[in-house]
Amino acid sequence: MAWWAWLLVQSVVWCCAGVVAVLWWLWITKPHVDIPGPPTLPIVGNVLQFLEHPITVHKIRDFHRQYGDLMRFYAGPKLVIMVAHPDDVQHVLVTSRLVERDPLTTSAMWPFVGDGLLTLNDSRWKAHRKLINPTFHSELLGNFLEAFHEGGLYLSERLASDSAGGAAPADVHTAAFFGAMRSFCSAAIGADPNRLIPDLPEHEVSKAMRRIMGLIQTMMVRPWRRSLSLLRLTSEGRAILMYYAHLRKSVEEAIALRSAATEEGPAKTRRRLLETLVKPGGETVLPVSEVRDELVTMAVTATDTTAVCISYALALLALHPDWQDAARRELKDVFGEGGDYLRAPSLAELASLRVLESIIKETLRLFPVVPMLPRMVREDIWLSKGKVLVPKGAMVYVTPFLTHRLPQFFPDPLKFDPSRFLEGRSGEEHPCSYLPFGLGSRNCVGSQYARLEIKVFLATVLRRFRFLPHSRWEDLEHALLSITLHTVKPIGVYCVPLQESGL
Repeated sequence: MAWWAWLLVQSVVWCCAGVVAVLWWLWITKPHVDIPGPPTLPIVGNVLQFLEHPITVHKIRDFHRQYGDLMRFYAGPKLVIMVAHPDDVQHVLVTSRLVERDPLTTSAMWPFVGDGLLTLNDSRWKAHRKLINPTFHSELLGNFLEAFHEGGLYLSERLASDSAGGAAPADVHTAAFFGAMRSFCSAAIGADPNRLIPDLPEHEVSKAMRRIMGLIQTMMVRPWRRSLSLLRLTSEGRAILMYYAHLRKSVEEAIALRSAATEEGPAKTRRRLLETLVKPGGETVLPVSEVRDELVTMAVTATDTTAVCISYALALLALHPDWQDAARRELKDVFGEGGDYLRAPSLAELASLRVLESIIKETLRLFPVVPMLPRMVREDIWLSKGKVLVPKGAMVYVTPFLTHRLPQFFPDPLKFDPSRFLEGRSGEEHPCSYLPFGLGSRNCVGSQYARLEIKVFLATVLRRFRFLPHSRWEDLEHALLSITLHTVKPIGVYCVPLQESGL
């Protein structure tokens, strides 16, 4: 063997030995906690148990049945704890000072949304949150109603077109996603949706969102897949990146339109998102790249989460016609039965839709749009009523999709029963047993916006269609464990136009 080949072999051997030695040292010095969890393997921990693709919520539910409300895993030497009981949820999200998201999650999301509320921590997150909070204030919601109604009409038109009079199942997510995108452009950006929405096939965009959720999950458990260069080598990766390139281009056009304004316009107590971030003449309150990333973040989260909730709600109503009929009776009581029945709703009319409100709440209980809330432990904390010490450096995942199904707080938890919220829950109610939009300082910034938009969308379509089931309950349960709760198979329903409908 030539001397250089021998030297190369020796170098490789010693490098491998060094890597193994470091990994072994990290493994033997890993933190230990008195929390049940699956058996671990040296160095890799529990990684092999999460290599299946896609990872669905069934995986964690099975672990929950086996190990209880407080579970531990090891991602290599990294300690990961999953929290389900409301007492621990309250301590993590409300009473403790844990507000940072873990790097495992943020680094997987960053290639798609950049530096926005989803990925930032520390002082930068606080600065962004302080600016964005007022743009979703309740005082602005009345101004958004027209945009929500237009989005609901678009959703209705798409459902009518896709269903062919009820002969074929309609893909709800695609229709709701673009309806919500149009609402966001009008309400938060203040621009013509036809000018800003990327000119791409709608079903391809919906498919891209589902792929993105799966890809983020893959990036979380397989860090070597986070390279954008590798992503560009696959047709799926190129399709995803093309969608985001179009979305960023649309956002940059919106910034340019706002920058071209020469004066602020009438004085307002509250301003829209774009008006807050960009001043006339192009002055921005944040670096331009962060303004762009924040608008992308808001556009994606405000549209995909709404589309997912609408998809689940319509599928559940199709499977439970008694509740669909109850909602429709309430709509007739509020809107009447004359020629004005299909009018845009007012805030007062929406507030009186208690049955519809309970249906939305029960949908989010069974299928919370955001199934996990990650936190980084920056100081030792005690869980399980002070019995378990969680050390600094661990990652904690609060799991609403488990918390919402605990039978001691929601009897018969797998039953779709909106009366839980219509009539009030049992005396065993815990203030942190229900958290569809998170809790604490890092809760969903647009929760009021989302609640109102979802209610307007459902009130719009339920006055125009009767929904029959296509997706089964098993299909709804078979969902990805990712940033949002996408089903593995697209949710579909049959949409039968009502006689009084006039699209």
